[in-house]
Amino acid sequence: MSVIGRIHSFESCGTVDGPGIRFITFFQGCLMRCLYCHNRDTWDTHGGKEVTVEDLMKEVVTYRHFMNASGGGVTASGGEAILQAEFVS
Repeated sequence: MSVIGRIHSFESCGTVDGPGIRFITFFQGCLMRCLYCHNRDTWDTHGGKEVTVEDLMKEVVTYRHFMNASGGGVTASGGEAILQAEFVS
């Protein structure tokens, strides 16, 4: 059975959330309510879109050449990715 996660959105070629070109996944749901949060629209734990790990990975691998060439990778952002630890791992 596939693990399902809630994703707010993703950025396919980010350059400010780690080294190189990044595939950034913005997870849906956060309980922290940080005063200066940049992504308040990710707070709702029932929002976003349900996706499987396999579906997300199909999207990620389409950008692997850019990530490999630049020393980039994947960034898990939020919301709070730890709320979906099974999906992230």
